Amino acid sequence: MVTHVLRYDDFSACSSAAVEERLAVIFLKHRVPCTFGVIPFACMPENLINAGEIKLNPLSPARADLLKPLLQAGLAEIALHGYAHLALAPMRGLQEFSQRMPRDTQRQLIQRGRAHLENLFGVRVRLYVPPWNKLAPATAAVLKEEGLYVSSGGPEVASPECLSLGQLPCPTLIDETSRALAAAQRHGAGRNCVGTVLHDYDFKESNLGTSTYSLNEFDAAVARWKNASPVDCKLISDMIAANPDAGGQKALANFNLRRTINARRFRRKLAGSLLNVYWNPQTAGKLAGRLKFVP
Repeated sequence: MVTHVLRYDDFSACSSAAVEERLAVIFLKHRVPCTFGVIPFACMPENLINAGEIKLNPLSPARADLLKPLLQAGLAEIALHGYAHLALAPMRGLQEFSQRMPRDTQRQLIQRGRAHLENLFGVRVRLYVPPWNKLAPATAAVLKEEGLYVSSGGPEVASPECLSLGQLPCPTLIDETSRALAAAQRHGAGRNCVGTVLHDYDFKESNLGTSTYSLNEFDAAVARWKNASPVDCKLISDMIAANPDAGGQKALANFNLRRTINARRFRRKLAGSLLNVYWNPQTAGKLAGRLKFVP
């Protein structure tokens, strides 16, 4: 059995309602669950770039209402996706919730953001999705104290602080999902997982000019993925809660497999599709062992 999880990031006061309304219809139509990474107080980069000011935009009850039918049907969960998702240099360690931010400040922002979402949606928030999938060890320590799971996926997951968290990454893009599902079914016994990450800008209907992929194409893809046998569609927190080794050994085994594949250019060309699956520890270990013999 292969588990497939969908994660939609950057739902906020500033994201594309047109895309999100249609996605909600698609998920209801196919009875496919999706985890929504929600920004509680989004910062519009235009305000910073054009006016030199930081303006926070709280998620409103009207925007939250868009997801209520999915929540009532058990087809959605709300995840905390940062606080304002603001960063000036994410590749230099200065992203939101970086190692340089005091832990007490991180705790306050996580608590405030979580409380805002829980009050709006009337549900318990169990999952944290780091902006840009970059999780600092200090943030991981706070998340553990706050009883939150994490959906990340960068090399930081191998740190001791991150390994102690229940986690499930979503490294797969829309156009790589079918190949990833096939790879997960082809290799190894036991439950492997494919996590597909979505954004509003992945769809041409967002009018952001970054994609030619349509929501009609996504509708058809969801139908194919659901009917691929055997595939089980889950919410991320449910998947973590049901897995006794959701962090620890599983996260480390997948980290070692990714490091083995990325160590050689030919390995990446030969086994690149394996990077888009979150493997059970036994399968990840076997694949890494085989690939070490590939130059």
